[in-house]
Amino acid sequence: GFPLTVRVGRRLALTPAAQRLVEAGDASERALIAGEIDAQWLSTAGEPALLLAVDVFDHIPWLTSAITTLVNAPEAANLEVVRAPASDGHRLLNDRQADVKLQAGTVTGSLTSRPLFDDDLVGVVGQDSPLRDRTALTPNDFAGADYVTYSTTPQAGFEQATFLGPVSAFPQRILRLESVTAIVSLIATTTWCSILPSWMVDTRSGVTTIPLEPAPPPIAWSLLQRDLTNEARRSDAADQLVNLLRR
Repeated sequence: GFPLTVRVGRRLALTPAAQRLVEAGDASERALIAGEIDAQWLSTAGEPALLLAVDVFDHIPWLTSAITTLVNAPEAANLEVVRAPASDGHRLLNDRQADVKLQAGTVTGSLTSRPLFDDDLVGVVGQDSPLRDRTALTPNDFAGADYVTYSTTPQAGFEQATFLGPVSAFPQRILRLESVTAIVSLIATTTWCSILPSWMVDTRSGVTTIPLEPAPPPIAWSLLQRDLTNEARRSDAADQLVNLLRR
């Protein structure tokens, strides 16, 4: 062995070897505490969760209500959000990297489409827009305008296919932002405009929504879901989310 203390006058002092042991013990204690915290964190995060894929339609004011509902439902999984690249949500569900996503219209194939509600497209303008005081917006109001959109590819049921395209009303400039939240934020402080699903627009952000004339057909929204047959808690969470979102 080796001495751990040495007498210095009337007191005992630790030898360098003992001091090294103290330092090692302190480091080991900190590592054990950190390991315990990590284990607790991973154990909590490892609970089953319903993974909601969110793409360009990322304004989700109902998220707090959904999370609160599911956290307080012991038979249901919690809700977590994963980001889905534009037009890639179906792949995430098919690859089991997500469980559900909001979908305009219905789809065919291995995924289940659960109807939620119908929603209108509306014009969206900012406080400084010359269109702000209009009671309705026509396709010609967007011709020559600065227009911001989440996709430059025409999609069935949306404004390019049902409102602007049929009368060849083309904006002067088109800016793509793959986020409805970012689009609304830009419009609020500029003269850019857009056409968006009404339920995705937060009018508290300083924008105004205006009906379109002629009114395009409403868009049918649904919750797209992968097969959850053998996953009871995720399946129950999906059921509760559908009930929450249905109008």
